[in-house]
Amino acid sequence: MRFLELFAALGAVQGLLLLFLILLRFRHARNLPLVLLVLVFSLRLGTIPSWRAEVLTAWPWLWLLTTPLPLLFGPLLWLYTRRLAFPARPSSPRAFLHCIPYLIELVLITITVYGMPAETYREFVASVFAGNPPLWLPLRNGLKVLVNIIYVVLTARITFDGKSDSMPESLRAWFKVLVILPAATLLFYAFVAISPAATARLASGAPAPFIILSGLMALLIYGISFLVLAAPQGLSEHGIVWIAKGESPVDAEESASLASAAEEKLMAGAYRNPDLHLKNLADQIGVHPNRLSAAINRQRGCSFNRLINQLRMEEFLRLAEKNNGHSLLDLALDAGFPSKSTFNRVFKEATGMSPSAYLEDGSTRKENSCRSILPKDAG
Repeated sequence: MRFLELFAALGAVQGLLLLFLILLRFRHARNLPLVLLVLVFSLRLGTIPSWRAEVLTAWPWLWLLTTPLPLLFGPLLWLYTRRLAFPARPSSPRAFLHCIPYLIELVLITITVYGMPAETYREFVASVFAGNPPLWLPLRNGLKVLVNIIYVVLTARITFDGKSDSMPESLRAWFKVLVILPAATLLFYAFVAISPAATARLASGAPAPFIILSGLMALLIYGISFLVLAAPQGLSEHGIVWIAKGESPVDAEESASLASAAEEKLMAGAYRNPDLHLKNLADQIGVHPNRLSAAINRQRGCSFNRLINQLRMEEFLRLAEKNNGHSLLDLALDAGFPSKSTFNRVFKEATGMSPSAYLEDGSTRKENSCRSILPKDAG
C-alpha cells in the first residue's frame, strides 16, 4: 500500500505542476477543458490512497469527491480534442450539458451516503471492501464506464478519421496520447470499478490493479506535460495561443494588417514552396509566429496549415484542368505539396476521394472552411 500511495502522490503532484504551467503560460479559453481534465486526473490520483475502509468510514464526504469524477474523464477529453481539432468552430454554450451525468451521480451518491444511518453506512463500507457490495454500486460504475467508452470512441473518430483541420504530423501526437492512454486507463478502471474482487484484494494487501491504474493516470499526465513543453508553438496554431508576459492579444486592426501582409506573400506564390512553414512566413513579415497564426485564424477562419493546403489544392486543380501529360504527382509537387503522402492525405480529407477518382468523377469540390485569398484566374 505504501508503494501505491507514493506512486499516486507523485502523479498527483506532477498533475498540479502541469496545471500551474498551463495556467501561467497559456491564456486561452480553449484550454479550459484541458485544465479541468488535468485537475480531475490529479484529484483522482491524489485520492486513490484514501480508498480504504477505515478512511471512508471516518470521512464519508470522500465518496462525493472521488466516485463521480470518472464521469468527467470522457466528456472533457472529447471537448478538448474537438476544440484542438476544429479551432475555427465557435465554442458551444451547451458544452456544460456534457457534465450532467457527473452532476446526477454527485446528487445520487450524496443522497445514498448521507441518507444512511451511521451503523448502516459502516456495514455498507465493510461490504464493499469484503467484495460483496450492494448490486447498485457495480451497476452505477458500469454506467460510468459506458459513458466514457462513448466519449473515447467519439474522440477516436476525430483522431483517426482525419477530421481535424489538417494539423501537422508533429501535433497528431496530441491526438494519439489523448486517446490511447485514456482508453487504457478506462480498461483498468472498468476492472477495478466493476469487479468487487479487486477492492477485496486491495483490502487484503494486493493492490496490483490499483497500481496499474495509478500508473496509467500518471503516464497520461506526464504525456500531456511532455507535449505542452515540446510543442507549444504548434498548439498556438490551433487556437491555444500563448501570450508571453507583457504581450497583448492580437486585436482586429493588427490581425487584418498581419493577414494582409501574409496574403501578399502567398499570392506571389509562396505557398508553392514545399518548405514553407509558419515561422518562415512570420520571419519574412517580421512578426512572432504566434501573432501571425492568431491573425490568420481570425481573418480566414482556419489555421495556417489548412490555408496553405487549401491554396495548394486550388493550384493543383487548376494545373490538372490544363494538364499536358504530366503525372498527378508532378502536378502536386508543382502546387507545393512536399510529398505524395501529404498530398493524398490532404486531398482525401478535403474531398473524401483519392485525386484520380475525384478527377475522373468530375465532382464539385466540397465547400472550403478557409476563405480563399486567390482570384479564380490565379496561377
